Amino acid sequence: MQLIVTAQRDGRTVSFQRCSPGGALEKALQLQNDGLAQVVITDITGRDYGPSDFAACFVRPETEAI
Repeated sequence: MQLIVTAQRDGRTVSFQRCSPGGALEKALQLQNDGLAQVVITDITGRDYGPSDFAACFVRPETEAI
C-alpha cells in the first residue's frame, strides 16, 4: 500500500511516502506536532484524508494483552 503524507511549511509543500497506514499516521501526527499546516494523507486512489479523518481511517487496532 502506498500512502503520501503532505503538509505545508512556510508556503512550501513537503511530501513523504509511507507503505503502511500506521506509518502514514505516525508521520502525519509528527508533522502536525512540528507545527506544519494542511497535513493530509493521500491514498493510492487519490483520496485525501485530513486530520479529522486520521483516527477513523488510520488508527491501528489495539492488541489484546496476554
